[in-house]
Amino acid sequence: MRFLLVRYARRNPIGKQRLAELKLARRCAYILMTVNLALSGAVLMMVYHNRGFAYQGILIYVMALYTFYITTTAIVEMVKYRKYKSPLMSISKIIKLAAALFSMLFLETAMFAQFGGDMSPKNQQIMIMATGGGISVIVVTLAVYMIVCCTKEISDFS
Repeated sequence: MRFLLVRYARRNPIGKQRLAELKLARRCAYILMTVNLALSGAVLMMVYHNRGFAYQGILIYVMALYTFYITTTAIVEMVKYRKYKSPLMSISKIIKLAAALFSMLFLETAMFAQFGGDMSPKNQQIMIMATGGGISVIVVTLAVYMIVCCTKEISDFS
């Protein structure tokens, strides 16, 4: 998705061809929904096969800091770039937020592996399912919102 956006931005000035930008943003939103299915499969693997991530030593703290940083910047940029009303900027920020949220889920599994010794595996599974389900709902909602908005605006061009 990011490759498609960068390739378009290198070839065309942003804001000059609104219809092409809307179609590209809608295509990226469809791809995001497909990627969400694959990541939901990863959540199911984490839950039912007790798989996850494990970081050694201080690396888990570095990953936690990085995850919170990218999540914060994704939210701030999503709000900040709304004023430009550019579908490419919006979808790129949605993609960044989706990546940050799934990074948060993977950090959760790593923290369970590192620090969750006194938490029962059943409770860990419930937490992972709830977090994964919430993230999937957020990502699908954002993707559907972009698809609906772009489709509506594309139909106004016709």
